[in-house]
Amino acid sequence: MTTHTTRRALIGGAGLVAGSLAITSQAKGAALPPVDRAAWDRAFKAMLAAQANYDTAEAWYDRADKSGTATDAMYAGYDRHSEAHNAATWALFAIPAPDHAALLWKTEYLFGDDMGPYGSSPSWAAHVMDWYMADQRRLLGPVAG
Repeated sequence: MTTHTTRRALIGGAGLVAGSLAITSQAKGAALPPVDRAAWDRAFKAMLAAQANYDTAEAWYDRADKSGTATDAMYAGYDRHSEAHNAATWALFAIPAPDHAALLWKTEYLFGDDMGPYGSSPSWAAHVMDWYMADQRRLLGPVAG
């Protein structure tokens, strides 16, 4: 059954129960607006590089802090990497998700393992949620009403 296979692929690929909305959109022949895949790929690569630098700086600073050799200058360097990672992540987030895998990355970032110890999202800022919901609507289709 083609519909069942499509539904399973969409729900599994998007990781969302709302995947059935995409089926409705596809069945009606709705076309997705074009997005800049190359811009997403560049920003994702930059975010991964910033994350690797941040992870390295964090491990380096933590070792120095535990051994009592950490300095203000070391912390400032670590903090710069943290800010660069944060900026790269939100720059990526601002780019429209080009596909379901990118939307899933955004979903995982907002609601997955990166959530804080008190169950809070890294950001509930209105503009971030606007970006996220625009991707949801574009990739999953309109709600049937």
